[in-house]
Amino acid sequence: MASPSWHSEIALGLTQFYTKLTQAPYLSPDSIQHPPPEGWSDEELDVDGLRTILRRSDAVVDFLRHLPYVKPVEERTQTGQSCIFPKTKAMRYLRDHSSLRQKDLEGLYELVNLPPDMVSLTHPAGEYTLYGPQWWLVDCKTGRITRYAGPPRGEALAEEFESEWKKAPTYAPFDFFQEVITMLGKDYYPVPGLVDGIEADFCTLDRREWTMMYQIYMLAGWQHGRGPGPYFDREKCGKDLEAFLRDQNERESRKRKAEMARHERRPCPTQANDSATYPEGYDRDVIAKGLTRYYETLSQMAYFPASLIQYPPGGCWGDDTFLPADKIKLLGFNERVVDLLRHLPYLDVDESHEDNCWSVNGRSEPQRYLEDNPMLNKELSADKATSESLYANGLFPFPEKIPDGLVPIAGREDGEWWIIDTNAGTVIIYDPDNKQVVDAPDDKPWLWTRPRPAGPFFDALVNSLYSLDLVPLPRPDTDIAECYPEVWGAIREDEEEDDEDDLDPEVEEAREIYRAHGWPDVAKFRRQECYDALVEHRTNLLEDGEGGYGPV
Repeated sequence: MASPSWHSEIALGLTQFYTKLTQAPYLSPDSIQHPPPEGWSDEELDVDGLRTILRRSDAVVDFLRHLPYVKPVEERTQTGQSCIFPKTKAMRYLRDHSSLRQKDLEGLYELVNLPPDMVSLTHPAGEYTLYGPQWWLVDCKTGRITRYAGPPRGEALAEEFESEWKKAPTYAPFDFFQEVITMLGKDYYPVPGLVDGIEADFCTLDRREWTMMYQIYMLAGWQHGRGPGPYFDREKCGKDLEAFLRDQNERESRKRKAEMARHERRPCPTQANDSATYPEGYDRDVIAKGLTRYYETLSQMAYFPASLIQYPPGGCWGDDTFLPADKIKLLGFNERVVDLLRHLPYLDVDESHEDNCWSVNGRSEPQRYLEDNPMLNKELSADKATSESLYANGLFPFPEKIPDGLVPIAGREDGEWWIIDTNAGTVIIYDPDNKQVVDAPDDKPWLWTRPRPAGPFFDALVNSLYSLDLVPLPRPDTDIAECYPEVWGAIREDEEEDDEDDLDPEVEEAREIYRAHGWPDVAKFRRQECYDALVEHRTNLLEDGEGGYGPV
């Protein structure tokens, strides 16, 4: 019996897509494995995995016999697939290095629970972004392809995943591949893994490196939106990409080492705690006043306006403005935590910024425990209030259940988290990439760093703003979504620290801009002029390929 015509249409489209990836300095030209004329045999195709693991129908198995596949590549400790789309990898259904045999395959639960006549050409590989991960789902009854963008949800959110992919757009094979092939080299550029420490990836329009990637490809002869022109020099493009990535990697490594060195020299909490100034143990007012003073000092600098600070009316947020009781119950906060959150200041949503918020430490954003926060109110349901879901949505710092009495007040998945321990009156600085207490259990990340008494911690924050160890910078003049307002530098908690060897030129230039405009003399500080100069500084860094970022 002859195969449906859409079999060959999808095979051709997939071949053309993979071929374009080989024309860029990304996949090697010999990385595509083409099926024999009669299709992949039972010995070559992972038929057992398709039937026993995925429980796919005969129609799916027959379809997959006629597709090209990408050869596996070495990835750290295992062999796997390269990304073929932002945060998205190709599924390999051949028995040799089958994706179905891959340990901890992302999205396996979703792949298993698709209808038996559906199969995905891709699986997720990384956190959710505007462009990916993407699921390319083929209906082997109709030949239609569904393109759904979203992360794997697991068993707890299976119904949500199913309802969402069923709403996603579907395409005829020709239309689908015409769209995704055009996007390659137009909406995103392949970034090969040419430098240790930088994995193969795709640079999308919202990435800070977009301008440099675009220029490298164009100067090598790539035609934007179409592909390699007649004079495209693949070798030159690869060498220029490698040079840029190597420079970027060295710069980020230097910044990271400076931050780590500063962390390592910080004194133990007992050294910083002045018992004459702050009593031991938990004091709600010390935390509320400390955070308020930090926000107010930030607003005096070339950063967010003072009007964004929202103070609790009469010192305490009422039931009409605070999170509803049922949402608090879902979050699992005890009475002491709730009492603290009712007395904290919050930053209002900034409608003048596309990202609507200002970082308060590095790239970390403040949490907002008020009823107008949709993620913690209208969008929060019982199935989304699990530790794993709160972590996946960037609301909690880790997937483990947070201990009773602890509450995050600021954080971001790629930055530090501030966690208040209301049992001890301390602040925990959690960074998933900076485990300082080496013997702390891996499944108790709140123990990875030594807690700091809250009063001295907020004092150190404010003092670091005046000394410019912490340097707030507004967003550069750009449409790149990743360029947020940020606070560069690190807290200085020891007057004898000497960081001359750790000075980053980008951060030091920002400090000089502040000093040139009168800081730290608040009365003489020319705030708006400084603000404009810092925007220009970050914009110039971005245009020069520096990214406009401080130490991470």
